[in-house]
Amino acid sequence: MGEVIGRLGILGLLCVAVWANAESAPDGPDVRAIEGLYASWRSAVEGADVAGYVSVLHPQVRLLPPGAEAINGAANYGQFLGSVFAAATYQIEVLRAPEIQVLGDVAVAEYDYTIHLHQKDPDVGVSEPGALTEAQTTSRYFDVLRKQDGKWSVWRHSWQVY
Repeated sequence: MGEVIGRLGILGLLCVAVWANAESAPDGPDVRAIEGLYASWRSAVEGADVAGYVSVLHPQVRLLPPGAEAINGAANYGQFLGSVFAAATYQIEVLRAPEIQVLGDVAVAEYDYTIHLHQKDPDVGVSEPGALTEAQTTSRYFDVLRKQDGKWSVWRHSWQVY
């Protein structure tokens, strides 16, 4: 009996792995939806659109910036962005588009961007802890996304500067 359960367990794991790879196919509907989310997110950043940026965030999002305290919740993230976008504009250079892996209602995305920052007032600069402050920053990003009610949103957002 234990051998049968063991085989079913392995078979179940193989089925999940095959299913996850099928969902992660470049033309899968979830992957396309997430790619659209990232396109909207980039547009929001470059347009200093706080509402557009926050619209792709999970209500319990957690921003995990290197060297700074985490920012918890979409409302707090929006407040943070208001100050950041008031101080600078941003241009995103996509070095590696998001590579997306979907497993059910959870997905991960890894990507590399160079962010070009243009300060509105160089004497003031960007002072928010956790915000990018250099004229150019190249980073590897890692996000965890969740799907609720058919909509994908960013649940965890982090990066490592090269």
